Amino acid sequence: MAWYLARAHPRRCAGRRWSRPRGRLRPCPVGCVPSQGRWYLRLPMAHDLHVHTNRSDGSHDPPDLVEYAAGRGVDVLAITDHDTMAGVSEAQAAGRAIGVEVIPGIELSIKVPHGSMHLLGYFADDAPEPLAGLIAGFGDKRLERAKEMVSRLNDMGVPLDWQDVLDGAADAPLGRPHIAEALIRAGHVSERNDAFDLYLGDDRPAYVRSDGLDVEEGITLVRESGGAPVLAHPYTLRLDDVHLDPVVGRLARAGLAGIEVHRPEYSPDQFAAYGTLARKYGLIASGGSDYHRPTSPHHPGATGDPPLPEETVDRLLAAALG
Repeated sequence: MAWYLARAHPRRCAGRRWSRPRGRLRPCPVGCVPSQGRWYLRLPMAHDLHVHTNRSDGSHDPPDLVEYAAGRGVDVLAITDHDTMAGVSEAQAAGRAIGVEVIPGIELSIKVPHGSMHLLGYFADDAPEPLAGLIAGFGDKRLERAKEMVSRLNDMGVPLDWQDVLDGAADAPLGRPHIAEALIRAGHVSERNDAFDLYLGDDRPAYVRSDGLDVEEGITLVRESGGAPVLAHPYTLRLDDVHLDPVVGRLARAGLAGIEVHRPEYSPDQFAAYGTLARKYGLIASGGSDYHRPTSPHHPGATGDPPLPEETVDRLLAAALG
């Protein structure tokens, strides 16, 4: 890992070891010791503000994911599991040990009439309220939705054991990826994409629409919990640019702080369109890899070309605190 010495800063280390790149304090990795009142500063690395652990539909334990991301050059990582923050504390502890700043986050399921919408929340507070109270209720909704999808599969002649779905999810909030994995184990499909293309994707025969939050309710909830709400992957709304523009404008007026502009799967046209929306409505251009597992097409730190700017983290945390 590359480091260099910088000029002295007026704040001195007092029991904790810190670096101060670009005006934000971060824990130094183990073994980093300030010398003669000077600071060790990390050379620019990669930031990734959208990844998942096995506390939702990812495959890595939170500490393993932090280490995996660090090995790929990531030094700021937001854990954004679906409808839960159960993995954040573990990830932060792992991050402190190796010098990765872990941002507490979540990806909320939003109720929409077409396509799908997810709302990311980023927090400066490790235990945001009143969001914590709502998270407890998400599990029951996800359970009922998953049961209905498994029932539809069985009715279609695609037998699936409910207990196998539960066992595969372990303690994670149930979702379509867990049903897809059960379909693979049962021999009905060979890979996850086939499960979505044939049965579980939007408008496929076993699909059940998420009974999530209204988007304005989600934005208000994140804001009242001390967070910055960001619209994830806008293309999943399945709106063309003409129809997406007023939707983003309405969300911006409701308190939306950002929109994902930097993602590795975006085409140049998508990057340009979402960047234009961010500028038009004064939104933070956020982004991330949306990494789930080693077989994912994109890995931690992959945020597109151009990559996620370093100052995005500061802007999001400022929005959360403001």
